Amino acid sequence: MSPTLEFALIVFMLVVRIAVPLLVVFGVLYLLKRWLEPRANGNGESTRARIKLPFSIHPVLLGVVSIVVLTVILVIGWALVTNQFVDLLMLVRDVAVLAYLFVLRIGVPIVILLGVGAWLERKLNPDAARESKPLSERLPILQRVRLPRVSARGALAATLVGGLWLAALGVAVSRFFFGLGYVTNLSDATPWGLWIGFDVVSGVALAAGGFVIAGTVHVFNIKKYHPIARPAILTALLGYLLVIVGLLFDLGRWYNVWHPIFMWNIHSPMLEVAWCVMLYTTVLLLEFSPVIFEKFKLQWPLKVMRAITIPLVILGMVLSTLHQSSLGSLFLIFPEKINPLWYSPLLPVFFFISAVAVGLGMTIIESNLSARAFGRELESDLLQGLGRAASVVLLIYFVLKVYDLIARGATGYLIVPGLHSTLYWIEMLFGVLVPMIVLATRRGRENSHALFASAILIVGGVVLNRLNTSLLGWWAYASGGPVYVPSLGEFTVTFSLIAAGVVAFGLAAKFLPVFTTEHEHAPA
Repeated sequence: MSPTLEFALIVFMLVVRIAVPLLVVFGVLYLLKRWLEPRANGNGESTRARIKLPFSIHPVLLGVVSIVVLTVILVIGWALVTNQFVDLLMLVRDVAVLAYLFVLRIGVPIVILLGVGAWLERKLNPDAARESKPLSERLPILQRVRLPRVSARGALAATLVGGLWLAALGVAVSRFFFGLGYVTNLSDATPWGLWIGFDVVSGVALAAGGFVIAGTVHVFNIKKYHPIARPAILTALLGYLLVIVGLLFDLGRWYNVWHPIFMWNIHSPMLEVAWCVMLYTTVLLLEFSPVIFEKFKLQWPLKVMRAITIPLVILGMVLSTLHQSSLGSLFLIFPEKINPLWYSPLLPVFFFISAVAVGLGMTIIESNLSARAFGRELESDLLQGLGRAASVVLLIYFVLKVYDLIARGATGYLIVPGLHSTLYWIEMLFGVLVPMIVLATRRGRENSHALFASAILIVGGVVLNRLNTSLLGWWAYASGGPVYVPSLGEFTVTFSLIAAGVVAFGLAAKFLPVFTTEHEHAPA
């Protein structure tokens, strides 16, 4: 018997031993729930429940979900304790590959044939009544499913996003079970690529709007910005969650991602970054939790969260300050590899200040896009205030950058012909100077198009700075060494994460009370 089959049999026996007792337990719970729930009397009125149960989910579904979750936890724990985690990975790999190939070779062609067939039917069949039939009538199997109504543009977008995610799923299977070499162009000479430069280093900066706006509203007590606090916190939360996913893709032994929790290397800035990211993600979840409590009308936890909002926001600001700057500290160990235009002892300071600027820029972009997507009125006066603050932050950043170049004697690199000097001029001119000048004028801030374009330039400038520092500014790129170009798989994962963030924000904004007025709710 092969080791994989033997391990599969062991897992099956473990599942049986866990599932059968749980089925019995949930069977008893189901009977208790039926006994405790209100029932209709003879007059058609429901009697009062003996006990108000804390859940309304169907007991069968609850039992199935609980069994699956507990089984997964116990199987993984058992594999770790018995040192058979690698065998478990091999088993999961085989199942994932087979499932993906089934979807790719059978499911996708069926969907394409049905879609092409429906389109041809509408074009070739002159029967107008038949053409106007909804999709549920053409496919009777969908009559049991409540499908949302979408426009042709929405259907096209959903198709493109679905195809992108399907491709990303295949890349994920290859990456997690066969290694980085199967899907990336990374090497020993270039161990960091697009996933670190954009998904992680840039992603952390782009999620800085959460602590900037939350601190403005709750700590500095500028309550007029409360209507944009929740969207900013949601954007930051989704950003950090996607950063964690992106980091999992880049880690060689991704299954050891939990090591920083127990194995501390106090001499590494990555320990501080890892802990701050974990803690700040938890803080963001707590800061956003009142939105969920309001949706489900859970008053007691809502009161608790409102009581601890200010301490949470202060903790989030401290954690953000620490890890935004520590990401810059990480690159201080490469003085010979990073171009002098970007390497500086002030990298931690630059990373933090630029994170504040891009946090303001991201909030402006998010407010504009959400107003267009959901038909909301744009908070022009609030965004103008953010633009004014962004111009001040950019001015501080620009002065420090100029001072740093002069103090280090690195101004000569500005006129050296080549890729690096060109990138630096683009970064500083279009990512710092142009938006700083536009946002410093009242006319520029009051023009919504100029304000939005300036915010885009700020975001683009910070992203370019992070890519220059972590990827493009390395000496090997200019000294005849191997040139790293991201693979198609790397681009697929990156675009998939971006699409996931946009979709998640849209769903949260649609089903949760994310957009509020200043006096509609208490601070969240």
